[in-house]
Amino acid sequence: MKIKLTQNVKDNYQLAVGLLKGAARRLFMASVVVQMGRGGQRYAAQELGWNRDLIRKGIHELKSGITCVDAFSSRGRKRWEDRRPELVQDIRAIVDAQCQTDPTFRTTRLYRRITAKEVLRQLLQDRGYKPDQVPCERSMRDLLTTLGFHPRKVVKSKPLRKIKETGAIFDQVHQVNQAADADPGTIRVSLDTKAVVAIGDLSRGGKSRQGEQTLDHDFAPECKIAPFGLFRPDTSETWLYFTSGPVTADFMVDRLQEIWPELKKTVILHIPW
Repeated sequence: MKIKLTQNVKDNYQLAVGLLKGAARRLFMASVVVQMGRGGQRYAAQELGWNRDLIRKGIHELKSGITCVDAFSSRGRKRWEDRRPELVQDIRAIVDAQCQTDPTFRTTRLYRRITAKEVLRQLLQDRGYKPDQVPCERSMRDLLTTLGFHPRKVVKSKPLRKIKETGAIFDQVHQVNQAADADPGTIRVSLDTKAVVAIGDLSRGGKSRQGEQTLDHDFAPECKIAPFGLFRPDTSETWLYFTSGPVTADFMVDRLQEIWPELKKTVILHIPW
């Protein structure tokens, strides 16, 4: 053994190996081992933790002068597209019939409505493939994405938010409201309901100057209520109700009947003479 490795020398070697890559790293390791002499490979593996196969490869490159090309892309298992091109053709034939394009035509991506599980079922039952000839469900999802079939539910058409009669409809509504406001014998009331609200020590995502104690998990709420409100535009009066059940038409009529005696007092009746 020609070289004795001290801790300082080991640190320098490890630093150099960490900075180098590929063939340069192998040549450096090989040059160090050759200087060690007989038994240098085993000694470097024990003291420095170097891989002996990597050292042998570097020594071969050092003696022959030929650099081995690292074909990392050629390693590993080949893709399904390369191993079974006929399988890819059958998958395309199945999925193409269940694909849609972007309805807005902003992109050229294809969106599939069929699942990877259904594709596997059709391959096994309809196309005659055996279980060992097709990928698993997870690999099938990845393969579909690679082939350009993205999983998304695409709506063929969306409802129109505004039609050509919208302006005329609102003009008519404004005329009716103005006529009702001008008539002293008519009371105009606006009513609306909102989404269900969970009641409990739950955080609403708001801000408060006072500390509020809330639960740190989404436990079951104490109850759920639906708000319902009535508003009188001419007097700015508001009536607010809460119910644990659905806000049905009967519920709305019942609330109107409750406030009707109070509203009736403000109605000016015109009695013809």
